[in-house]
Amino acid sequence: MKGKDLHLMHRYLDGGCTPEELEKLEALLRTDSDARSTLRSLATIDAKWQTLGNEDWCTSRDEERSFDKPAFSVRIGWVSLGAVAALLVVGLFLWIKGDHSQAGQGIARVIRVEGNALVDGKRVLVGGDELFGDANVAMTDGVIELAFRDSGVHVVAGAPLSMHLENPMRLFLQEGEVKLVVPPQGRGFVVDTVDQEIVDLGTSFILKAKPEGSEVLVLDGQITVGQNASDAKRVMMSEGEFAIFDSAGIIQKRVPEVIRAQVTEVPLRVTEPGSASLHGKILGQVQEPVYGIIGDLADVIGEQMLPLLRSGFQDQSSLTTLKTGKPLRFAGIAGGFPTLPARTGLELDTTDLGWVAWYSGRVVPPRKGRYRFWGYADNHLLVAIDGKPVFEGSRNDSLLTTIGVPRMNNPALPCLIARAGFANGPWVESNGESVQIDILFGEIGRVLTSGLLLIEWEGETYEETFWGQPRWPLFLTEAPEETELAGLESLRLQLESEIMGSFSVALDAVWAVEETQVASR
Repeated sequence: MKGKDLHLMHRYLDGGCTPEELEKLEALLRTDSDARSTLRSLATIDAKWQTLGNEDWCTSRDEERSFDKPAFSVRIGWVSLGAVAALLVVGLFLWIKGDHSQAGQGIARVIRVEGNALVDGKRVLVGGDELFGDANVAMTDGVIELAFRDSGVHVVAGAPLSMHLENPMRLFLQEGEVKLVVPPQGRGFVVDTVDQEIVDLGTSFILKAKPEGSEVLVLDGQITVGQNASDAKRVMMSEGEFAIFDSAGIIQKRVPEVIRAQVTEVPLRVTEPGSASLHGKILGQVQEPVYGIIGDLADVIGEQMLPLLRSGFQDQSSLTTLKTGKPLRFAGIAGGFPTLPARTGLELDTTDLGWVAWYSGRVVPPRKGRYRFWGYADNHLLVAIDGKPVFEGSRNDSLLTTIGVPRMNNPALPCLIARAGFANGPWVESNGESVQIDILFGEIGRVLTSGLLLIEWEGETYEETFWGQPRWPLFLTEAPEETELAGLESLRLQLESEIMGSFSVALDAVWAVEETQVASR
């Protein structure tokens, strides 16, 4: 399976395909049975995350907004999108199960591999490979994603990894981290570790196994955990619960409070930039949104940003009619931003109108090496270096997702207000010299805006949260003030305890501003 074809399938499942991409997908599915099989596997995890995304905690963010219900007007030639969706829902089990009389078909199929993965200590695994019963999978670095055929169980596993696929309903995890999504037909799927047996009751969960014990976090549904099938002290665990086990049994269990998806707004100084600040400007749409195109709001402001992006941030002709507010100071992107337009003097006629903050200037990286961005936003988030987008972390109803920026979603890092998990971009090489940076962050309409923009340096070691997310540093171009640091620490605690997201503030990771430019544009 080619990388561009896999990317196209992910875009389809995210609801972000353009008409041209949908035509390409149609042609691919008509002619390539391997592509049809891969799409069936990918649909398993997508369906589970859509279900998770529609829970009460999500809809409570904005009672009037409808999430992930795109009303497509485009039709695929040989079969409409509605028919494709019906096939994915009604025929998902049959598609994944497939024809087992076909020669060479295993109990599971590899969807993608990032890094080095071996089966039975010799054969290198790649996307599309079949895995048979009693297969041993090992990785020293990277991530592997696979789906079991009969049960539809979806697995994302990270290195260092040693995993044994016993049969279609059981695997043994000796070492590593796995995220499993188990559909109804996979109920009863068993995962063994050295010290525990986990029976899934139709759910999704994350499991970390290591020599000293195992750790389990339930994302959705329920599991039971015990030392063996007859263990009278088996523990029932439900959504949000986390536990650490050793050979003697449970040693720690955490039951969270009710999740609150509304994110705190940190008291950051967002206007009055100084000489050392990265400057920006806020732009607001002036025309009323069109309903029923993307979710329940059309991305009018995102559409007006596309010519700017496609021109490498040179063509501003589409921005001339937009309203502007006070000059902005970039203080990082972290937490909620419900009052940002009002705080910057941007006068919008209604809260249904969208806005985008655009920061721009030349910055000096703190070191040489390779780095990449991580994060998410509701709705718009994009970073460009020297005019080329290198990270897009927008929600799938943002038109910024349509410009083809390489992006990897990470459901094994399940920030609950980013249902596909944290997104990351490709590695970028730094020679230590200044670069031009442009950052877009904004909202389609209404006020529940939030986001995180983090940065990882290759080779750095970061402290991890209890569910395994590295606390990557916030991307900053200026050190926060003391009051801002206190607010950021409060936000970090809220994210970790209620929403499952995190960050750190590293002053040695600040990018120094060499020259600001937005104010003069």
